[in-house]
Amino acid sequence: MLFRKIAIVGTGLMGSSFGLAVKARDLAERVVGVSSPEVAAEALRLGAIDAVESHEQALAEADLVLLAQPIRRMLKTIEMLDMYLAPGTLVTDVGSTKVSICAAATGFLHRAHFVGGHPMAGKEKRGPEAASAHLFTGRTWVLTEDEARLRALISALGAHPIILSAEEHDRLVALSSHLPQILSTALASYLAPSEAHTVAGPGLRDMTRLALSSFELWDDILATNRGNLDEALAGLIARLEALRSDLGQTAMARHFSAARDFAERIPRD
Repeated sequence: MLFRKIAIVGTGLMGSSFGLAVKARDLAERVVGVSSPEVAAEALRLGAIDAVESHEQALAEADLVLLAQPIRRMLKTIEMLDMYLAPGTLVTDVGSTKVSICAAATGFLHRAHFVGGHPMAGKEKRGPEAASAHLFTGRTWVLTEDEARLRALISALGAHPIILSAEEHDRLVALSSHLPQILSTALASYLAPSEAHTVAGPGLRDMTRLALSSFELWDDILATNRGNLDEALAGLIARLEALRSDLGQTAMARHFSAARDFAERIPRD
């Protein structure tokens, strides 16, 4: 076992998947959850946690704390976390942006050792009922610091830890995650008044999969990475204009070739 007690603050999809994965691999003696009563009860029923505890109970004896709340709620949690933690407690998170979270941790967590984290995994569905012990298997997991215990835990979960600064993480995920979400949302919202769904095939289904995502989840992400996403959108809009200009021209082949070269570098499940 790598940890004696893990406290998961926020037992929705990500927190419960983490709990299921840790318990399936016997990586902690005890896993407890802190969440709203209904969500925590469901996580307990599913076996993602061993018990539901208050902040004071869960954090005082934990040697690892995982923050798995929506980002703005997580920022408020970080402000009050220090009062409950034993000195040296390892704290990490699964937030989709890192700069704002790491800045809050620097400002408010003085007793703990905080390492920002982001597993590149998720689903369109939310809540513990969508959780899976295999959610992180084969996925990249970003850490903002090379911390040996976390790296060992992530590897034991079947994920691949990499180290990035908070700033570089946010710049890259604006391109790899946030821009695809906005593109899928834009396409689906543009087509919404049409009857395109009556002749839709796998291509449109795949392109609009991310449009099923919850705005409540993405509101925090977009608000805390607005600058990087704005820059990414500007670049994409320029590329769309270039594609529009090249319609019916031999130059269109260049776009297809470059796109194929990039797509072939993305791992496929």
